[in-house]
Amino acid sequence: MVVGTAMLLAFVAPAADELLRGNAFAEEVLVVAEDLDPRLSERLRSLHDSDPEGFAERIAASTQLRALVDMRREDRRAYDMKILELKTDAKVRSLAATVRQARVDGDDAAFASGREELRMQLRIQAGMRLANRLLQIERMEDMVEQLRERYDREVAEAEADVEVRLQNLLEMTDEPAE
Repeated sequence: MVVGTAMLLAFVAPAADELLRGNAFAEEVLVVAEDLDPRLSERLRSLHDSDPEGFAERIAASTQLRALVDMRREDRRAYDMKILELKTDAKVRSLAATVRQARVDGDDAAFASGREELRMQLRIQAGMRLANRLLQIERMEDMVEQLRERYDREVAEAEADVEVRLQNLLEMTDEPAE
């Protein structure tokens, strides 16, 4: 599904950032753009090829696009879910516009069928939000488990640390260094 033009342009706000001018990052941006919408990717690739500085300026302030690049690097599952969520959102917006137009045109059959399809897409969208939330919960639970394991190790080692520190302190002399 094609993401709306206004939504896509929000991803490429103007600004400059020297760190984003490298070809590796540019390629990552173009991959993410392709995942979002092939038309966006084509437009960005054309800009990149014709005006690398302009491309860098547009991408530099695009916190959403940079966040997607980072997410793609760090957590492919979350990235795939986010891309699907964005595409579904675009589909919902487009479908809603079509259904509203059918209502304005007085096309009752198109309105009714479009309304049901929109309802289904909204259910899918709600399911994706819940799945994303569950993924966040799972990640947090993993972090808590790691922290508990670290805590347990520290508790187990605490008495030995106390004894080593005690011994070191008792062996120190109070004589000033020369």
